[in-house]
Amino acid sequence: MTTTLNIFGTKPKDAILVADNIPNLRCNCQEGQWKIGDEALGNKLECSILKFSKYHGSLGQTSNTLWGQFFFVAEDYGTSPDIYRECVFVTYQKTRSLSSLLSLITKIQCKGIEAAEGVFVAEFVKRSGQKPDENGVVKPISYYSIDWSWRERGAQDNTIEQLVAALDYSEKFIDFEGTSKMQCLDGLTASEVQSIISGSQKLLEPNF
Repeated sequence: MTTTLNIFGTKPKDAILVADNIPNLRCNCQEGQWKIGDEALGNKLECSILKFSKYHGSLGQTSNTLWGQFFFVAEDYGTSPDIYRECVFVTYQKTRSLSSLLSLITKIQCKGIEAAEGVFVAEFVKRSGQKPDENGVVKPISYYSIDWSWRERGAQDNTIEQLVAALDYSEKFIDFEGTSKMQCLDGLTASEVQSIISGSQKLLEPNF
């Protein structure tokens, strides 16, 4: 008789895992690294996007900003080895990195291509700027943003069939912790979005 344990379950062979608590692969723009918690997993990522949404609000040290949230699967080719394979992640992009992604998607759409059928490639690019310190003194800083590019899906990548199968569990594509201080903008009119953004900006203004 074979004795086995089945507590947490395992991933079926050749399937994509959609965990009950989908891991947040965080884009650390100070170090130019992808992280889960405090663990750095590398700086290279090629991925297939399964769901994309826009949010406005606060996350981490950034307040009242437009965010792009997307759920994705890392592709084996071109991705740092420590980033999990065949597993759905969630991540967030803002400002320059989000603009790069949205511009790329528009460019691909104009060619009559569904961008999700291909693979997105994230490259950390070092930038320089200025930021006030705790005493209000403006000092030069270095940081990273992501430049996005796109390639066609190859034989080495997850198949469209595998990705579609993962979408059968899309009800799990939720990140309560990451969006606890955000409002989803999907399906809203332009005036409704502007009202949300304007309202957030007013909260930051001094009340004399």
